Amino acid sequence: MAAAFARGRFCAQCLSSHLWKPARLSSRTSYYVLLPEVPPDTAETNAVMRVDQLPQFSQITPELCVSACAKLAIEFETKLENHVENIKEMKTGKTFENVYNLIEETSVPLNTAWSTVKNLSYVSPEEKYNKAFSRVNPQIERAKNERWVNETLYYSFKELDANVNLNEYQRRLVDLYLLEGKLNGMDLPSADRARLLELVKLITQESNNFRNKVRICTEMFTHDVTDYKHLEEMPWPLLVQMSRDRDNPTGGPWRATLQPANYQTMMTYCSDRMTRWNLWYAYHNRASVIYSTKFLNNNKLIEQLRSHRQDLAQMLGYAHFVEMSMETKMANSAENVLSMIETLRGRFAPVLWEEMAQLQKFANSEGFKHKLEMWDLSYWQRRQKEHLFGQTKEKVAEYFPLNTVLLGLFDLCTKLFHITFEEVTPNVELWHSDVRFFNILDENGQHISSFYFDPFSRPGKSSSVYMDVGREKSDLLKLWPYSYLSLKIPRPPTSSDPVLLRFEDVQNLFQEFGHGLQQLLTTVPYSEISGQKNIEWDAVQVCSKFLRLWLTEPSVVKSVSGHYQTSEVIPDTLLSNTLKASVHTYNFDMMYQLYISAFDMELYMTKPQTQWKTIMLQLWESYLPVPFNEQDNLPCAMTPIFCEIYPAAYYSHKWSEMIAADLFAAFKEAGLNNEKEMKALGRRFRDTFLSLGGGVPASEVFRRFRGRDPTTDSLQPPRFS
Repeated sequence: MAAAFARGRFCAQCLSSHLWKPARLSSRTSYYVLLPEVPPDTAETNAVMRVDQLPQFSQITPELCVSACAKLAIEFETKLENHVENIKEMKTGKTFENVYNLIEETSVPLNTAWSTVKNLSYVSPEEKYNKAFSRVNPQIERAKNERWVNETLYYSFKELDANVNLNEYQRRLVDLYLLEGKLNGMDLPSADRARLLELVKLITQESNNFRNKVRICTEMFTHDVTDYKHLEEMPWPLLVQMSRDRDNPTGGPWRATLQPANYQTMMTYCSDRMTRWNLWYAYHNRASVIYSTKFLNNNKLIEQLRSHRQDLAQMLGYAHFVEMSMETKMANSAENVLSMIETLRGRFAPVLWEEMAQLQKFANSEGFKHKLEMWDLSYWQRRQKEHLFGQTKEKVAEYFPLNTVLLGLFDLCTKLFHITFEEVTPNVELWHSDVRFFNILDENGQHISSFYFDPFSRPGKSSSVYMDVGREKSDLLKLWPYSYLSLKIPRPPTSSDPVLLRFEDVQNLFQEFGHGLQQLLTTVPYSEISGQKNIEWDAVQVCSKFLRLWLTEPSVVKSVSGHYQTSEVIPDTLLSNTLKASVHTYNFDMMYQLYISAFDMELYMTKPQTQWKTIMLQLWESYLPVPFNEQDNLPCAMTPIFCEIYPAAYYSHKWSEMIAADLFAAFKEAGLNNEKEMKALGRRFRDTFLSLGGGVPASEVFRRFRGRDPTTDSLQPPRFS
C-alpha cells in the first residue's frame, strides 16, 4: 500500500523501553497504564534536533540519536493531535495554510533527524548506530503515518480540493493526501476499515515470514571448494575473501555461500560445472518445496499473499492489485505496462536469441560439450567478454583518477544545468576524514544546496552505493536541501597512491549523482513533494538512469578521463572495448528483467487459483532462450515482489529506463556537439525533471520537457562502432 495503517498511538513495541514508566491508578481494582516518558532533549542539548544547521557530528552519539528521534516523534504526534482538534473547531475559513502548514513545520525536523541517524547507521563502524536506527525507525514511521489515517485531516483536504485558488504545488499536496487516505480506506465505513486494517496486518506478518524464511535458507547453506583449479580464474581479491585461510589464499578450502555477492562471484568465475549447478540449485530453491517443513517453505505463502492483496484491492474498489498499484505509478494502467513489456520483448528477443547462439558456439570452441543452461551463463558470458575485449579493468582504471572524474562530472553538469560547484573545507563537521563537502551554486553564484561525499569503502561502512537526502527543501522553514553521497571505492594502499576508479565506479557515481541532482536542485517549496519525494515509483530512477546514459557517449567518457600519470584521455581502442564490455550482457539482462516484470504483473492480475509455477512456465520460453529447468523454484525467494517494495511494480526498472532513454534521445537529436542546443535542453531539463520532482505528476513533467507522451522507440539494443 502507499501508506502504512496507523497503529496504537503509544506502542511499547515501537518505543524504546527506557522511554516508558509505569503509572499506578488507585481504584478498587488496581492496574497499570503505560504512559510515554517524553525525553527532555531540546535543540540546545541535542545536536540531532538542530534542523536549521548542518549536523555537528562530533556532538552526536547513538544515545542522542534515539532520544532525539523519540522526542520529535512524540512531538509530531502531539502537535498533530492538537492541530486536528483546532481544525474541528473551524466551522468555516479552512485554508491550505491553516490546514497544512503545521504538518510541514513538525515533519521537517523529524525527517531531518531520521536522515541523520540513517546515514550514520550506514557510514559508522559503531554497531550502536545501526541499533539506534533500528529502534527509532518504526516509531518515526508510525508517527508520520498518523497523518494519512486521520479522518479530520482527510475531510479537511477534501474541502480544500474544491478550492479553485490552490496553486500547482498545493493542488499536488491535496491530491497526495486524498490518495493516501483512499488507499488507507478512509472512504470505507468504520467496520470495513477495521477489516482492511486486519488484512494489512496479515500481509505485513506474512511478508515478514516470507523474508525470514529466505534469510534462514540463505544463511544455512555453505559449500567448500577444495580444488584450486576450479577457482584459478577468480580475481585475487575475491579469492582472498573466500579463502578459509587468509594467509594462504591458494591453499584452500574456499567457502561458497548463497549471499548474493558471493554467489554471483562463484557463478561467474568457478570453472567446475557441477559446483555451479549445486550452487544454482540451492539458490533457486531457497524456501521452496524441497523443504518439507512448512517453517521453511514459502510455496503456500506466495498464494496467500496474492490472495490477501487481491482482497485488499477489491475492498478499495479495484478489479485487482495491479490496478490499485497503478494509482501511484507514472504508467497509470496495466495496459500501458504490458504494452511496454511486449514491445521491448519483440525488439530484444531476436537479438538475444542470436547472441545466445554465438555464446553456445564460443563455449563449444573452448571445449564445452553441453547445451548451455542457466548455471552456465554467467561463467561463459564472462569468458566470452574477456575473449572479445580483453581483461583491461586495471588498465582502464588508470585513466579514471577520482578527482579527474569528479571534476569532469561537475563540468558536464555546469554546461548542461547552469550550476557550479565549490568544495568547502573549513567550518563544516564531517563524520570521517575521507568525507568531503561541496556547495552547489546557481548561475549567479548564489548558494542552492550542498552535499557530503564519502567515496571509500572501509570496515564497518555499508557496501551500499547511494545518494540520499539529508534535509528537504522547505520554504516555510526557510531551509535549503543537502544530501549524502556514498560510494564503495577501494582505498589505495598508501596515501601517496592514486585513487583510481573502475569504469563501474564511474557509472555508479554518475547514476547516484542523478538522484542527487533531483534532490538538490528542486524548486518545489513544500518538503513533502520536493526533490524525489512523491515521485511516482516507476519514475524515481529516471534522472539517475538519464545521467548514467551520458557515459555511453565516447566524447563524454573522454571528458571525465585523464591518465593518473600523464593526464592523457583514454585511447579510442581501449575506450571502445570498455563501452562494449560494459553492455556485453545487456540484452540478456533486459529480457530477464522483462520476464520477471511480466511474471509479477500476471501474478497480481490473475486469480490466486492460477498457480505461480503455471504462470512461470507460460512465460519462460517467450523471454529466455535457455531451457526451463523443472527444479527452478526461484519465486519462493523473490522477496522484492512478495514482501518488499515491488509487488505489481517490478516493471518500474524498465519503465524508468525507457523514460531516461527517451529523454537522452532529445539531446542526441539536437546534436551533442551543438553547444547552444545543449545549453537550452539542459536548462529545460533542470526546469522540469530536476526542479519539479514530485511537485508535478511525472507524466506532466515529461510532457513539459519533451512536448509529447513517452515512447519505447529510444530503448534499443546497444550498438557501438
